[in-house]
Amino acid sequence: MSIDSSIDRVIAEMYEMVSFEPGTRPDWGRQLEIFVPGARLVRVNDQGVFEFGVDSFRENLESMIDSGVLPSFWEGEIWREIHLFGEVAQVLSAYETRQTRNGAPLNRGVNSIQLFERDGRWWISAMIWRREGRAVLIPDKVPAAV
Repeated sequence: MSIDSSIDRVIAEMYEMVSFEPGTRPDWGRQLEIFVPGARLVRVNDQGVFEFGVDSFRENLESMIDSGVLPSFWEGEIWREIHLFGEVAQVLSAYETRQTRNGAPLNRGVNSIQLFERDGRWWISAMIWRREGRAVLIPDKVPAAV
């Protein structure tokens, strides 16, 4: 398996793990298979910056499901850019969210995902994401380097 296909698998698993249809829940078992223990997750939007560990992210999402605010959720990738340095990878992955897989787009944003390779597989060690907002819009394709 090539490095790119190994990273592809982890990124696809990350999106599939957090997506769920009405009456179901995210597959938290998959979370443990792709995020290293102690991974950091940071959500940035127009309301502020919200920091999580793997467990507190799960608790936050579960509370939104239990309250009825999030009865279903789907997130999928629009484009990706990968930078490799040996056993370290930085991935920018633009996404869109929908209430369900075939629903209308709700939000878009960019995930910045840090991974490392150990024992023949890639792990997510940190992820920060910014959802589009009043003054922040993502391009429809990978932007040119700055």
